[in-house]
Amino acid sequence: MTLLYIYLTIFTVYLLVLAVTTIKPSRKFRDKYTPKDANLCVVVYATGETNTLENLLKQLKHQNYPKQNYTIYTILDKCENISEVTLQSDLNVNVININNLEPVGKSQAYSIIAERLQDVQDLEAYVFLDSKNYVDADFLANVNFYLTKYQVFNPMVNYLPENDKLSFWENVKSAYSMFISSFVYKTRTRLGLTNIINTDSFVIKKDLLNRIANFDFKDLISEVNYTLKLAEEGVKVAYVEDLKVYESIINHSFRIPSLSKRLGLCWNNITQVKELASKEFLLSMTAPNWLVIVLGYFVLLNHASRFPFFVDSITILVTALMLFIALCIGLMNSKLYSKEYLYLLAYPIHSIGRMSYNFPLFRSIRNIIKNTTRKHVIETMTTNIIVSDGVNDFPCQLEMISDDGLARVTFINKGKKYTTKNNHIRMVDAVRELTTKLADHGLVLKVCQCCKYYQPLVDGSTNMVKGCCKCNFEGRTPGDIIPTLIWNTCPKFEEHNVVNLF
Repeated sequence: MTLLYIYLTIFTVYLLVLAVTTIKPSRKFRDKYTPKDANLCVVVYATGETNTLENLLKQLKHQNYPKQNYTIYTILDKCENISEVTLQSDLNVNVININNLEPVGKSQAYSIIAERLQDVQDLEAYVFLDSKNYVDADFLANVNFYLTKYQVFNPMVNYLPENDKLSFWENVKSAYSMFISSFVYKTRTRLGLTNIINTDSFVIKKDLLNRIANFDFKDLISEVNYTLKLAEEGVKVAYVEDLKVYESIINHSFRIPSLSKRLGLCWNNITQVKELASKEFLLSMTAPNWLVIVLGYFVLLNHASRFPFFVDSITILVTALMLFIALCIGLMNSKLYSKEYLYLLAYPIHSIGRMSYNFPLFRSIRNIIKNTTRKHVIETMTTNIIVSDGVNDFPCQLEMISDDGLARVTFINKGKKYTTKNNHIRMVDAVRELTTKLADHGLVLKVCQCCKYYQPLVDGSTNMVKGCCKCNFEGRTPGDIIPTLIWNTCPKFEEHNVVNLF
């Protein structure tokens, strides 16, 4: 009980600090003049159905920003209803079409762009947008201004109705998200604290991206980890209320991981991070939701009234009242409309329904039903390879398996089979797992991926299996490109343990 009271008290003090900060109005920048127009690369990521992609591209092409100072790249990650030819016909849009069995995801797509443009000297910042977003005509002009203040920042997300107007529960979700953005994210930025990065729309300077390394955006937890990585480098993710993007309310997702995941993340990383900003961010992620707060104070009051406790019931009530006052101050300064305050009152009902829907038992039942009704798409290909123990070469076989877009490999030697334990997005990673396993037994997989002359072609086209050979063998024409695949073998093989994919 003592730990529970300390936990709630710390959170109460945290909210009070945020609430007091909101009392003083933030400074408004009336004149957003900057002496220089930065060169920007706008990257639009699209996957699945892309009904809003063409609208977003039109808005980006008609920005109140010098045309020569920004370029547009569109990544089509297994898109279903957009024509690459149509986009390629527009000279103002650079198109990268990825036709894997399954989408490769934002991480690999963004990394492809970062690799391609790494050596571009005059590029200063990337603007990453999901195709579901809409932007104003002065969006890039505002980005240019805030680049003088921040190295990484997220714009404010406004939610639009899919039809004529929002439904009741859509209004509830929109009001709650606006409250969190206006109260928590904006205030943390004013205090010089970092916010969780939103991979649907964010801006990052190019030199910082090159220094931090590649993206790894799989879920909300991976976004938290990337935010921690930035904080360890002394970089804080800002939230800019004056920079807006818009998206349909049906695409809305609550960008806060569950409390259990956040507590586990803090427990696993709090001793590993070194910077004070990283520790503060981790601790802020453990903030309880409203249901934990209500149940926590109820349990504390019941315990203090029945058993000896180091604080009495009055002190607990005072702490709860302070928390209530902090929330009220935050509500008054969040600048919501009157109706939105009323919609916030219905949020607990929506929250209970969402928690019930995601309850582990119900989620497991849904997954069982989904897996039994879904048809698996499995593709295999077998090729001959060579394995060496340092003295002799042994002919073996390698079977590459794609199961619903996830890759694994099977190693076959004299009828015996070994299949990699993990599923991977890329086939190269599955081959790397097998290579590591064979190395534990003193064996070398003599395929191109393990050869020091192999250079992968980072184009996202065929699950990262293509590459080219850089071996300067006798008779080779200087400058020619010899295509190869990761499972090929040749007599010029020389082992190389590290292969840089990006």
